[in-house]
Amino acid sequence: MRFIDFRFLLPIVLAILIGIIVSFAVQGFLSFVTFFQSYLRGDNNFLIGLPRPLLVLSGPIIAGVIVATIFKLGNLKRWHGPAESILASHVPTKRPNTEAGLLSTLASAISLAGGASVGQYGPLVHFGGVLGDYFSKLLKDQTPPHILLACGAAAAISSGFGAPIAGLVFAHEVIVRHFSLKAVAPILISSVVAHTFSSEFYDMKPLFETKIGGINNFYEIFLLGILGVFAGLVGSIYMKGLTGPLKIPKQIPVFFLPIIAGIICGFTGIFLPELLGLGTDTIRSLIETPTNVGTAITLLIGKLILTVICIRLNLFGGIFSPALFLGVCTGSIFCYLAGFFFDVNYSLFAVAGLAAVTSTVIGGPIATLLIVFELTSDYNVALGAGISICFANLISSKIFGHSAFDQILLNRKIDIHLGRDRLRLDSIKVNEIISKDYVRLVPEHNVSDMIRILADSNVSEGYVIDPKGKLISKVSLPLLLKTRNKKNFLDNKSFRKYLFLNTADTVLDAIDKVKDFVGETIPVIDKKGFIKGTISESDLFNSLLLAEKERNEEELS
Repeated sequence: MRFIDFRFLLPIVLAILIGIIVSFAVQGFLSFVTFFQSYLRGDNNFLIGLPRPLLVLSGPIIAGVIVATIFKLGNLKRWHGPAESILASHVPTKRPNTEAGLLSTLASAISLAGGASVGQYGPLVHFGGVLGDYFSKLLKDQTPPHILLACGAAAAISSGFGAPIAGLVFAHEVIVRHFSLKAVAPILISSVVAHTFSSEFYDMKPLFETKIGGINNFYEIFLLGILGVFAGLVGSIYMKGLTGPLKIPKQIPVFFLPIIAGIICGFTGIFLPELLGLGTDTIRSLIETPTNVGTAITLLIGKLILTVICIRLNLFGGIFSPALFLGVCTGSIFCYLAGFFFDVNYSLFAVAGLAAVTSTVIGGPIATLLIVFELTSDYNVALGAGISICFANLISSKIFGHSAFDQILLNRKIDIHLGRDRLRLDSIKVNEIISKDYVRLVPEHNVSDMIRILADSNVSEGYVIDPKGKLISKVSLPLLLKTRNKKNFLDNKSFRKYLFLNTADTVLDAIDKVKDFVGETIPVIDKKGFIKGTISESDLFNSLLLAEKERNEEELS
């Protein structure tokens, strides 16, 4: 009797489980932040008895102290976010660190609860990815880790925005960067389940509560394109601030950086409380009602600077929500300028600016467009926002060149645009595939001895090594045979000109270096010059074929 193999159901079951857990985690995260921020606003200060300015000042400072303590006690080198999830989905050897991911999520919740100018969605996306990967580890990777990681990321977006289709597209567009046939079903199911549970058990308040309306006049199409250009500039400046060079005096210990950021946030919040936290209420207000252009400019510049300070000084959080804030300010300012000459739909342009800036930062134009569509349920609004998104990404790609997450990885010398094949090769050190089977010669061998040893070994190349193991020279049989006096010891400098690789080189480095190589093998030496083994072009070619095979199995099976 032929039994049915139910293993194909495992990803679906895990996707449902991940969707449920991430849904409750996201809503719990948001409830935690909302609860404590109510005290900073003074809504419940009767329980504390402190004046509101003192609450606003102390909140970010306390958060900075706690976050700094978490960073130190966790022995973290950096906070972990979506960039780690993206890398893990591309390179199997770069699995997310579960402990670091959980600590980073906790730190972001505390930062936001204290009023730091950071976002929530980035840490939640990574938390979902960490959870998905953890399930994969528990089950010994019976389901591909990158699929479960993407399930968690999709569930976080779906639960946070109430946009399940956007969650699916976000996971494919931003995280895994391809549409795998076997990944679509579990990712979609996880996203839908997360949205269903969030809607059922929590009062999800939509970001866009006003009637927006679509394009009313033909000229608005051109104006939306121009808005996209400005949004691309704002997004590029924002990303440059987040990822550009930063010199911090060595006299300042890393521990004090979040505290310094907290102090700056606290004093800023006394005068501009709109800049603290997520700024969701301010975003809603700017979408619904036109504001004074001076106020909009102040909020734009202030939010940009304060967010950069928080992120760069380790008061950890996401960059997604601040991008929404910057985008709606950009749309509001543009409406004011355009209003001198045209009658425009203010709310539409505010939402279009929000979507355009955000899409450049996360590198997900389609996902951002779908978020707008699902939150408004209005095709015309999504169409208008889509025009701005297109132009914003065009400008951003020319000015900045990458999303913020991709640039974070580039700063760590990881180019995600290499593709899965090359990234996997870049993660493998040549030291892992070297051969120890090579002919060892010593300086005491004369030319005749070397010819005999090579001939007996049925190879054409050998390596002269000193007693300590340091590589002296590489010799080849053709050149040895050309030597007139074969009783002499080797002294021809031409034998010393050879290609070698370092143990720190990756397989990708090796492939680039051996393009013009002619010969059998290439020696691999350490930084002190000691030979560790050899590698051949066929070894490199087999590694390339294996990477291609793994990628095809991942994407097409």
